[in-house]
Amino acid sequence: MKDLEQLILSKSRPVQKEAKRIGVSELDKLIMEALDKCKLSNRGDIAEGIVSLAIVAKFAMREEGEVGVVTPKDIEALIFSLSSTEDYVGFDKNDFGGGKVVVSGAKDTIRYNISMPAKAFADLIDPTKIHCLQGEYEGAAKYVNNTYMHKFAQRLASNQKSNDILITGQGTEDQKGTKVDISISVDGEKTKNLISLKTKGGSQFAQKTGKDFKVLEAFWNPLGVDISSAEEAYKTLVSQIPAGKPFGSRAEIDEAGLLQIAADAFDVVYTNAFSELQGKLKDGKFEEDFVQNLIKYIRAGAVGKESDVIELVKILPGKFKRARFGPAFEKKMKEINLFPRLVRDGKYPMIKIITKDKDGKEGLLVQMRGKVERASGKSGGTKKYGVLMRNYVESGDALYDIAQV
Repeated sequence: MKDLEQLILSKSRPVQKEAKRIGVSELDKLIMEALDKCKLSNRGDIAEGIVSLAIVAKFAMREEGEVGVVTPKDIEALIFSLSSTEDYVGFDKNDFGGGKVVVSGAKDTIRYNISMPAKAFADLIDPTKIHCLQGEYEGAAKYVNNTYMHKFAQRLASNQKSNDILITGQGTEDQKGTKVDISISVDGEKTKNLISLKTKGGSQFAQKTGKDFKVLEAFWNPLGVDISSAEEAYKTLVSQIPAGKPFGSRAEIDEAGLLQIAADAFDVVYTNAFSELQGKLKDGKFEEDFVQNLIKYIRAGAVGKESDVIELVKILPGKFKRARFGPAFEKKMKEINLFPRLVRDGKYPMIKIITKDKDGKEGLLVQMRGKVERASGKSGGTKKYGVLMRNYVESGDALYDIAQV
């Protein structure tokens, strides 16, 4: 069974032959069984290491005057050479010359450092988990082979200067005021290739946490959405939810009906916010002033104050999406029709910002939603539980379409 699982997940040529022998449905079953065995600490943290090393591989792959094409195997080779997340690792690579000169006298030093939690690092360098991360390896390889990154690597490799190139995976550090997960510096100066990284399922790019009404105001006010008329009803509901973590089990929270109370409180605010958003429509679409607020809101959530140098990169199984939020994004946002939609198809309310192009095709730009958790913590050595309320902003496919580069 194990050999067959590895065969399936390696995507090697014998797969089709094996599928015919055992039947496609049985093959699908085996794939699912293999994937179910993938116990990973945090896929996003691990992907950060994979993408960081993919960039290192791209800068280092120099042969006969050309930067080569990176494969998942090239990334694996670098990853399995790692022994620590603490030290800077590096090596030298000859610089190309101009014209017909294949190697100049210059040498580039390529250094890298990956900061990630111990469990994520253990998963990253565990050879038995390669098949669990195959999509990330393939997506990372395609990302660093894109035309923009290829030209950047080629330029550094052929400028006949001895550059110090540093790739730093820093997203899991305690960072304040930045959305950067991976940075690239040349000779001590950060380039305009800073990366905020997302993976499959990682659509959230901003959140506000807490049940205080000021949290809700901080979430909605930057959009110019006034939710003050919902304050009294909201406070009346959340006043029934004990502060902190006073419960001995999650079952106690359920029995007290606190999740439903929190959901009702969210509903009051989101219904009010939706009404406010509808007031910003003209001829069925958002007015220009609100669109400008929405642009600022998305920029702040996705890339923060460094929108001129950060790109949002989403690594998906075997592919990637790349977005920037500069003037081109702003121009497209003002050209497309945008309007809100209130959805209640789950426990908690959700407001979707919908796009509609000239052909009437709709897409999801972003969505705002509330979520309630039965959070845990320790007090005096005893595990205790409480109600935690969060507000999320999440990206839709249309955001990457509009901001794509």
